[in-house]
Amino acid sequence: MSRWDYTDRIILYGTGLVLFGVFRQTSIMVAPILVSIIGLGLITYLEEGLLRSLVGFAYGLACFYEVSLCYFLPSILYGLYTGEKTAWRLLAAWPLVYYLTGGNRELTGVILLGLVAVLLKNRTIRCCDLEGSRKQLEDAHRQLTYDTKRQNQLLLEKQDGEIHMATLDERNRIAREIHDNVGHQLSSALLQVGALLVTQPQVEGLQTLKKTLDKAMDNIRTSVHDLHDRSIDLDAQLVSLAEEFNFCEIDLSIQVDNHPQGPLKYAVIAMVKEGLSNIIKHSNASRVEVVFMEHPGFYQLRISDNGTIHKIKRDEGIGLKNIQQRVDALKGRFLVRQERGFTLFVTLPKEEIHESDHR
Repeated sequence: MSRWDYTDRIILYGTGLVLFGVFRQTSIMVAPILVSIIGLGLITYLEEGLLRSLVGFAYGLACFYEVSLCYFLPSILYGLYTGEKTAWRLLAAWPLVYYLTGGNRELTGVILLGLVAVLLKNRTIRCCDLEGSRKQLEDAHRQLTYDTKRQNQLLLEKQDGEIHMATLDERNRIAREIHDNVGHQLSSALLQVGALLVTQPQVEGLQTLKKTLDKAMDNIRTSVHDLHDRSIDLDAQLVSLAEEFNFCEIDLSIQVDNHPQGPLKYAVIAMVKEGLSNIIKHSNASRVEVVFMEHPGFYQLRISDNGTIHKIKRDEGIGLKNIQQRVDALKGRFLVRQERGFTLFVTLPKEEIHESDHR
């Protein structure tokens, strides 16, 4: 019920109560007030239109036995009238017509109040329709604003991703050009200096030149490897593998703040590729889950599926052996579990552990 309904009902019932007190002041009775309140309550809270109409008709019939009930009849009419092909329900007002044609001038104000009730109801219906339209427009506007912001956010993320991938591609291109051009030229220079040292060892400065070229070659080699490592993005590679996996539904989750680098990064990519390949070859799974997460001292990789048939054993599968070899090389742990599907668990120490072993 809208606020207009509350206001109109209060006005109509209050006016009827005033008329009741004015014209029946010599014989004030509580029963008509109680009956009118019960009738209004039933009409307000009953949802079935037929039941509400029966209540209104019964109230109109009661007006023949107690004329004072007519003072509250406009409130009853207000509750019955909905403006949608319900004019027949206004037949509950026929006691007023009867009394009016019978020359009862006392109820003229009640009849006028009934007309006001119909006008108020029409106004309330229009206001409610306008309010509903306004809320729909506001909801549509909020949804459009949200969709626009979401689309802009996705567009920015896509642009950032494209810029990031373009940067990685450029790094990879630079690394290849340095390796192919500068690296080959330095290698050629080293060979020529080496030949001169053999044929003309007495020439001063050749040994120093060779050491300088060796150092430059080492620096370029280190820079090329560093550029190549940075040109491979772990998240992008895993997402690409998941997108290319069309055997069944796949859920990829990456929960890493400090991404692994070097051999550890390549090992993770290779193990995910091996795991997905094994699922395609040996499983009847309908869903695969790949989770790569970071812990304080190690990384954990989990590849699981819900398949019921696996044609491969750990000791026989080449893919599983390759994963085991990579894990052993990185001093990690590898576990296979076949319960409610097939699951691969890989635990790999972080790079600083490997670096401390090399020192």
